[in-house]
Amino acid sequence: MNNPHTSTNLRQAGSDIVSLAEILAIVLKGKWVITSVTLVAGLLAMLFAFTATPIYQADALLQIEKKSSVLGGINNSLTNMPDDLSSTAEIELIRSRMVLSQAVAELKLDIHAAPEYFPKFGATVARRFQPTATEPFNRDWHQSNWLAHYAWGGERIRVERLDVPDSLIGHRFTLVKNDHQNFTLYQGSEKILLGQTGKAASSPDGEIRLFVSQLEALPGTHFTLVKQDVNQAIRQLSRRLSIAEKGWDTGILQMVITGPNSRENQRALNEVARAYLRQNVARKSQEAESSLVFLEEQLPLVKAELTEAENNLNSFRLHNQSVDLTMETQSLLSQIVELETRISQLELQRKELLMSYTVNHPALKGLDEQKAFLQAQLNQLNSSSQSLPATQVDMLRLTRNVEVSTEVYTQMLNSLHELKVVKAGTVGTVRIIDYAVSSPAPIAPNKVLIVLVALVAGAIVSCGFVFIRALISGGVKTPEEIESQLGMAVYAAIPQSEHSTMLERAARKASFKNGYLLARSAPKDLAMESLRSLRTNLAFALMESANNRIMITGPAPGVGKSFVSANLAVLLAQAGKKVLVIDADLRKGQLHKKFGLQGGHGLADMLVDPQFNAIVNVEANLDVIVGGKPPPNPSELLMSPAFAALLERVSARYDVVIIDTPPILAVTDAAVIGVQCGCSLMVVRAESNSIREIDHAANRLRHAGVNMRGCVLNGMTKASRGQEFYQYSYS
Repeated sequence: MNNPHTSTNLRQAGSDIVSLAEILAIVLKGKWVITSVTLVAGLLAMLFAFTATPIYQADALLQIEKKSSVLGGINNSLTNMPDDLSSTAEIELIRSRMVLSQAVAELKLDIHAAPEYFPKFGATVARRFQPTATEPFNRDWHQSNWLAHYAWGGERIRVERLDVPDSLIGHRFTLVKNDHQNFTLYQGSEKILLGQTGKAASSPDGEIRLFVSQLEALPGTHFTLVKQDVNQAIRQLSRRLSIAEKGWDTGILQMVITGPNSRENQRALNEVARAYLRQNVARKSQEAESSLVFLEEQLPLVKAELTEAENNLNSFRLHNQSVDLTMETQSLLSQIVELETRISQLELQRKELLMSYTVNHPALKGLDEQKAFLQAQLNQLNSSSQSLPATQVDMLRLTRNVEVSTEVYTQMLNSLHELKVVKAGTVGTVRIIDYAVSSPAPIAPNKVLIVLVALVAGAIVSCGFVFIRALISGGVKTPEEIESQLGMAVYAAIPQSEHSTMLERAARKASFKNGYLLARSAPKDLAMESLRSLRTNLAFALMESANNRIMITGPAPGVGKSFVSANLAVLLAQAGKKVLVIDADLRKGQLHKKFGLQGGHGLADMLVDPQFNAIVNVEANLDVIVGGKPPPNPSELLMSPAFAALLERVSARYDVVIIDTPPILAVTDAAVIGVQCGCSLMVVRAESNSIREIDHAANRLRHAGVNMRGCVLNGMTKASRGQEFYQYSYS
């Protein structure tokens, strides 16, 4: 006894396998769409990669050194200003307008001057031309007059100066090479000026001035000139420039610049590095200059204080008969002088910092704290000195003033000389380690990657389209859908025959002399096996029918009515039945082509003239009546008594009469014919005809009184039914 749970599990497993098979079948069905879209995407990517402007890269190395001095720490002795900038700050400094504007001005990057190339592929042709001494220019394309003004390879231009009014900044000018070294500048169609290479030229009103230092091209070649805004040129240079520190806190900066011209990349990067180096040296020199100015202002004041202190000490000695200091007073004096000297130095440093910072700066607050600490120690020493004799106290005070002033004056004088040396030999804290070197090969575009990405993207997009089309398709896929939703019997499910498709394709290229019946060419094809099943089912259906006539119709064109009619007739004839096939599609009948017959005379002639005989024997037990030339009134002919009389005559002579009719939803001919047939079948195409369309066609036939026996589902694919549908073959 079977286990029901086991059966359910097997059906679920089988459903999973079918789903995978359906996915593969959908892909195979849309293989031409997928292949076409993928190839087109690949070809477009190859075209883009071939015509895209190559981008080169140049790089350089800078070192940011810590501030140091060979003069014994002079900077630290004079000021506590923070001097060493972080790498991030240096990077932003390099990218600043102050630095980049110098490179823009030096290299004339605000002047765009380039040959005019043919759109899309002109620049590509020019890049691949290799100038020689005998052939400096590509002359092949200049043979055509309408292409002669474009540049095709070897052209050069260098503009040293282009001055235009502010209103014309960003506007396009056209420079045309004339004979020899002459040229003409245009704005649109207006001539602006005439000039010569190596000489300054200007417009008649003097508002536009131009100096071209190099112009190499064939006469008639056009060049494009644009004067850009300086800030825009700086932004463009900044976008091309990238800077990063190598390692962590190494002070080594790597500068990288990209662009279509490798030489210009090197020149631009080297100029940026030099501009940054110059500003660094200038900044260091400016610091020394600022300190020099401060010292030169303070030095006379300290000198005056020293002179006054010395005079007061000499006067006191003369008045008191040269008083000497005791050992205790001498020790106290040394400590007080040291403290006051340090306090004086801090006051000088505070004055210098106030030239650059506010009183709330951390450096100033630190100096104030040091000064307060030293002042507290000095107050203690001053209190201790009050216990000395009055003469010793006065002598201590005067001697202290002299020694403190002397010490401060001496240090300031030494610092002044040292700063002069520093200013004269300033080298800055930046050095260029590696000057710019450009990559020999372009870094972009990556042609292989572009093509691969395009192929993958094309395959993904096309597969998505195929799957979406399959998901939103309203066509029936399985016989179960028709039976469950419409309650109509499906007499046969005919798989799509690749062999039949090949026959039809070959028939379009050649004549229809031999026809293209699958029953003759591939009798063991799976589609023929399904038609044999239909033949068996029809044998039982005809037993219950009022007559031996079978009408085969469909809801719309292209469902395979003629295919089913012709091949079913051959199978019935092979089974020993005497069969007649009638092509009742008097408008667009195609049945004669399948048998390799001419469509000159047929059913229409027999209905007009009952004495005319259009019956053609094609093989043993099989006769055919083709449609003939399309008459002006096909529906009226089929409704005439002549057609009914014809059916009565042929029904008596043949075992089976198969009538191929037009689609029911297109014209009413099928309804007229169907009421005279004992059995009617409707051929529908998988994934093409929807349930609603089939139901509408069936209702129209039923309302006309047609005996609808069921459907034949034609064109079943692997996506419709699953992989195993195609695995049951027997040969």
